[in-house]
Parts: sequence; structure tokens; C-alpha cells
Amino acid sequence: MRDRIEPCIYYVCMGAECRKGFVKVDMKKCKNCPKYQPRKNPKKKESVRSRRQKDKDRHDSWN
Repeated sequence: MRDRIEPCIYYVCMGAECRKGFVKVDMKKCKNCPKYQPRKNPKKKESVRSRRQKDKDRHDSWN
């Protein structure tokens, strides 16, 4: 099973028919669907570059 946490944009609710036409949909079926498109997540992951820059700035301030 794929690790898809966000529900699909077509997912309505558990046990209902989704907008793609599948009947009795649950998250397990939704996660493995070939037409899966995740909903937008308002939180963006912090990039590695920005984390490293923060660490540099934090350590430079101690001097």
C-alpha cells in the first residue's frame, strides 16, 4: 500500500460513491487508485537548503 495521507480530490466520504464512479470507497481503495490526485496541503515542507541556512545562522550568532 502506498503512503498517501491526503485524500483524493474526488473522495467525498467513506462508504459513498466517489466522483470517479467507484462505489463504497474507503481510504484504502482511494490510496491505491490509479486516478489518485491529492488535495492541496496548506503546509509546505521546509527545504533542506533553508534548514541548513537556519542552522548556519543559529550557530554563527553564538560567536
